[in-house]
Amino acid sequence: MKHLLLTTIAAVVVVAYTAFATVRSLNEKIDPCSKTSVELKKFKNKENTEAKTRIRFAAYNVLFGLWAKPKSIGEMFKQYDLDVICFNEVPSGDWTARVGRVLGMDHVHVGKVSSANHRNKYKSILCRFPLFDKREVTINAKGWKPASLVSAKVNIKGVPLMIYSTHIPGQLEVKESAAAFIAEKLISSSVSENLFVLGDFNNHLNEGALKSFNKVGVKSIWNELPIDTLKISTHKHIESGNESGVIDHIFFRTKTSKVNVTRGGIISSAYNSPEAELQMNRYKKEWLKYGKPLSDHRPIWAEFIFSADNSKK
Repeated sequence: MKHLLLTTIAAVVVVAYTAFATVRSLNEKIDPCSKTSVELKKFKNKENTEAKTRIRFAAYNVLFGLWAKPKSIGEMFKQYDLDVICFNEVPSGDWTARVGRVLGMDHVHVGKVSSANHRNKYKSILCRFPLFDKREVTINAKGWKPASLVSAKVNIKGVPLMIYSTHIPGQLEVKESAAAFIAEKLISSSVSENLFVLGDFNNHLNEGALKSFNKVGVKSIWNELPIDTLKISTHKHIESGNESGVIDHIFFRTKTSKVNVTRGGIISSAYNSPEAELQMNRYKKEWLKYGKPLSDHRPIWAEFIFSADNSKK
């Protein structure tokens, strides 16, 4: 009897271990939303004792507002307490401002150049602090055109920033690409102390046209966190359902400040409520199939901690 009992216990242990190993194996498969962010809760009890300034950014291609109302996008962003949001493929008019009303962010800059001259594919900046010197630069490079960047200056808690929000076509080569135009004509010649370029670049980090960014001293949040972009994705192709990889980025360069990227990544919870009903003239079937996401892109965000860097003065 004792021998039978021991045999039974051993069998149970083996079965349990096998089940655990199977679950672990399934969980370790590549998921477009796994290992996408340095989570908020990880830093919940971490106090900063030095005099530093926290600024939070996000970038989001919203699919011309087709799959979400501004209120839903604002509610999704609430928990991140953002200072700046750069939108791409955004509707004109007060769409961006309506997101801002949900978040208590009152300052808006909406461009006038719609990507490829399509309807409601503008770029915008939403900010918690006053924006000034608002501009837009048109780009007519290889690929669809026109592309553009909207830009604005802002002073957030004593930190001066130059912010660009952009949406450009991806290219396999640097030459004559929109990314090269941004790198060579804007970033390299900028005298701004703290420069940020956010948006949908339609290229993977360090690949194709984005190789041009490696030559102008900008850093990527993906490298700073660090997050392996080869295993995740910020965009699902609507018709095929294929993942595009990480094509949305936040790049930055600082001259007189020390900056650490402490949190951030892909926001994988950007969905409408299951009860949501929206009228749309296309992509309704796909919207339902994918679980009612807010867009075909996933938003990205990052927290930056600024402190004085005496070695740069």
